[in-house]
Amino acid sequence: MSLIKYVALALLSIVAGMAQAADDKPAVVIGLSAEFGVKNSLAAQSIEKGMLLAIDEINTAGGVLGGRKLRLDTRDDRGVPARGQDNFRELAANPDVIAVFSGRFSPVTIELAPLASQLKVMLLSPWAAADVITKQPQPSYVFRLSMTDSWAMEAMLNHAHKRNFRQVALLVPNTAWGRSAEAALLDYQKSRHNIRHITLKYNWGETDFRKKIQEAIDFGSEAVILVSNEAEGAPIVRQIAELPIHKRLPLIAHWGITGGDFAKITGPALQSVDLSVVQTFTFNDSVNNKTAQIAKGVQRLFGHDIKQLHAQVGFAHAYDLTYLLAMAINKAGSSDREAVRNAMEQLGNYRGLVREYNHPFSKTDHEALDKRQLFMGRFDKFGNVQKINEK
Repeated sequence: MSLIKYVALALLSIVAGMAQAADDKPAVVIGLSAEFGVKNSLAAQSIEKGMLLAIDEINTAGGVLGGRKLRLDTRDDRGVPARGQDNFRELAANPDVIAVFSGRFSPVTIELAPLASQLKVMLLSPWAAADVITKQPQPSYVFRLSMTDSWAMEAMLNHAHKRNFRQVALLVPNTAWGRSAEAALLDYQKSRHNIRHITLKYNWGETDFRKKIQEAIDFGSEAVILVSNEAEGAPIVRQIAELPIHKRLPLIAHWGITGGDFAKITGPALQSVDLSVVQTFTFNDSVNNKTAQIAKGVQRLFGHDIKQLHAQVGFAHAYDLTYLLAMAINKAGSSDREAVRNAMEQLGNYRGLVREYNHPFSKTDHEALDKRQLFMGRFDKFGNVQKINEK
């Protein structure tokens, strides 16, 4: 063998060995426990896609910690808190899992929050909005990139005030979510504007809301403040659309209805009612310079146009939160869970999809968003949310 060939083979062997060594580095695993098995809900799938695209981009750019890849490990909790707890414990038992993302349902995430501190594994919430989720004992292992229910209620009631609605019906589930919403409305009445209201409660799984709609009309309501997910929101929209035009009360809705393909399950009724919904993000009105890049990534990884992506807030929040986690891992310089948790509170700037983050978390504030990200939107004829330009 000639000297040149020998040197070439030796170099190839070294390069191959280096590549093998990089491949042998253990992945840093991110867990996700969400409600994949809930009928008509697409929020979990959207959260997963946001995480997967961010992971793909980060890994393509070299991964974390000098070459370790990120990997996603997903579980279905079906929206059941006990299943979510089992999933969290199972994921936390894997020492390579650095953090666990939750899904859209606050009752599940609320039950996971104490486990995060107990097991010292970060819980990252890209959707669940109950205020109490981040109110954990220090040092808290719970971080959220989403809105809160109190911010949502304030935005909805501000919208009602701007439209000169002074009497409203608050239609809420007979759950902690509904009680929290009513408490927020009462606080708003005391400190902001004099809005009279009637509270109408329903149970999960109800399908006939005609009596409650009539109660709202009899009270003299000028609008309905709707707190619901798509399962109950869809029949409410359809049953309001059945009424004569002059009796169709405007609906001002919490974002729970955007967790699925709301336009599909409501049908033509959606365009027959006056419905606005609180949001934090929509690709239809995004002027972020990341949008074109992400649209290409969605097409490449998932094979569909970004306009076909439902539950877009879940995607956008999860995408940004995955990047913030990767930044914390690199800042910590290791995959030690406590070190990464501490680094999350010390992050600098990141230009994300939802907003530009400047020190998104601190020791006393684990909310990456604030009220300024909230806006009211409407569904267009394609089922996408368009921002309402309010003065």
